[in-house]
Amino acid sequence: MGGDLVVAQSSNPPSLDAMTSSSGASRNITMNVYETLYGFNEKIEPMPILAETVEISDDGLKYRFPLRKGVLFHNGKEMTAKDVKASLERYRKVGATGSLLEPVESIDITGDYEVTLTMKRPTPTFLEAFCSPRAPAVIIPEEDGAAEVNKTSLVGTGPYKIVEFVPDSHVRLERFTDYSQDTRYDGRDGFGGKKTAYLDSATFRIIPEPGAAVAALQAGEIQILDQIPVPAARRLEDNPDIDLYENLQWAFNVFILNTNAPPTDNPKFREAVQVALNMEEIMGISTEGLFNLNPGWVYPGTTYDVGDLASAGYYNQADTARAQALLKEAGYNNEEFTILTDSNIPEHGRSAVVIAEQLKAAGINAVINQVDWPTALKLRMEDTGWNGWTLQMGIEPYLGPVAIMSTLTGKRPHFVKNDEQLDGLYQELITGQTSEERKATFAKMQTRLYETFSIIKVGDSGLMQASRSSVKNFKSFRFPRVYDIWLEN
Repeated sequence: MGGDLVVAQSSNPPSLDAMTSSSGASRNITMNVYETLYGFNEKIEPMPILAETVEISDDGLKYRFPLRKGVLFHNGKEMTAKDVKASLERYRKVGATGSLLEPVESIDITGDYEVTLTMKRPTPTFLEAFCSPRAPAVIIPEEDGAAEVNKTSLVGTGPYKIVEFVPDSHVRLERFTDYSQDTRYDGRDGFGGKKTAYLDSATFRIIPEPGAAVAALQAGEIQILDQIPVPAARRLEDNPDIDLYENLQWAFNVFILNTNAPPTDNPKFREAVQVALNMEEIMGISTEGLFNLNPGWVYPGTTYDVGDLASAGYYNQADTARAQALLKEAGYNNEEFTILTDSNIPEHGRSAVVIAEQLKAAGINAVINQVDWPTALKLRMEDTGWNGWTLQMGIEPYLGPVAIMSTLTGKRPHFVKNDEQLDGLYQELITGQTSEERKATFAKMQTRLYETFSIIKVGDSGLMQASRSSVKNFKSFRFPRVYDIWLEN
């Protein structure tokens, strides 16, 4: 027990109000602070965390969640059904994954330590979607239930509590000494399990410049580096003071097109962008070599993998002549094509540079607007002012088709305007009774994406992380778990 850990990440958390942000920079911190009723284990299977279990009625319309008793918030108050109801009702208003609770008709307190969700319709994928940590449905005190976005007390039930946030500098967490361990498990397991806070504190430092972060790691000023550039990792492979971790299936690199603003409101123009791109060049440069070419919207070999039939003739074409013909057909007249990217996530900025050069070669007047990550997240919510947005979708591919497609449908899809056919297919997806039925629907959704060209799949990127060898029991995961690890002198 004891010790102070420093974790470095490249960008500010846009929010520490966990349910309102889908940013990995936020999730890295908040998933050590807040907890959900259910979450995923290491095998991406639903597991109870703050709930004892879930009982689903035979008709699929009621989900009864008995709650663990004796769970304390960081303010010392015991969690009850009132807190859970208030949290989920707030999520319906401000949660960043709009579709998460869309199937729910009502949220009712059915006991002091019991909440029942009544569904609008049977939704076989609901529990899987409810476990999503993308913008998690965390449980907060009832008194925070009416709080505006970013106006909560930042109180959760997790093993660490937030004690300081200095933007552009750091977020400091301290051990919650009254944390209620989940003794049903032997140790951590995915987002749940029996969590032990060995460290006195964990400070997340914001170090935007990768070289500076690597130098800090080598000097022992930080103990964990959330992402280390691949060339630097290769250089440090033989350093006995550094441990390296590789996760090849980490994220999808995508290029999102704004279907609301000209010239990207024209499907033929978007098709021209698709066929102009050389995905191998973009991925090779943006990831510094840690990537797979994959036109599909799930990882190869996973349950919903349907191959690349939908992408035939469109993925990785680098066909300048064909792109120019499509531009002529679209009536393109050298209008500015603004690529939104950020300076905090290196893959985003490098992708933007390569994409811009490839599109210029095809005759598109591409310009780059590079801002910081929080600003990019704000600008992409505007209906106009940008045409393309470089993004790594990290958590959604990990979760699978429902999570991926929830960002492309519903209240406001990534590409701004809704596609009615895709929205209808999403409803078909989440109501499919078997995985075979859902796979068939997902295949139709992928085909539709290669018909509308509203979002372009570039490839699969990997991630390398690093730690000092004094950090024990660290395991690479979807966020740096600062519990169940300790420092060895």
